[in-house]
Formats: sequence, C-alpha cells, structure tokens
Amino acid sequence: MTALRAGVALAVIGSICLLVVLLRAEKVRLEARAEAALSRMLDARREAWNLQMEIARLRTPGQIRSRADWMQLTVDASFDAWLAADGERRMASHAR
Repeated sequence: MTALRAGVALAVIGSICLLVVLLRAEKVRLEARAEAALSRMLDARREAWNLQMEIARLRTPGQIRSRADWMQLTVDASFDAWLAADGERRMASHAR
C-alpha cells in the first residue's frame, strides 16, 4: 500500500469517526430538547388540571351564594331554582 492510499484511507476513517461523534452529539442535544418539551407539556397539563379544579370549586352553589353575599347582591327564591336546575343539567350531561 502506498503512502498516498494510506493517507486517503486514514482521512476517510477519521472523517467517518468525526461524523459519528457529531451525530451522537446532535442526538443528545435533541433528546435534551425533547425532554424539556415533555416537562413543559406536563407542567401545562398540571396547571390546566389545577385551573379546572378551581373553576369547579368556584361553581359550587355555596361559593356562588357566598360571592353574591360578598358583593351584596340580592338573592331571591328564583336563584335557588336556577341553581337546582343548573345542577340537574350538569348531572344529566355527565350521565350520558
């Protein structure tokens, strides 16, 4: 084997090794980005769940009544009928 062929073979092998290292580094970088995106997605889902629970808590009849009292709104008997009808509609929609 001549020195030129040996040099070319060495350059090809070195280039392949360098390419493998660069590809592995890119793979690690992309895996880290995917992990960060997954973490952000889980945080967003957790926050959405917490907000849904807060909405559900604020929609309870007791909370509505206490907020109405706090705002000094007048509440008559039709309000109780409205709350009961609203609760029945919600329960009927969940039963489907």
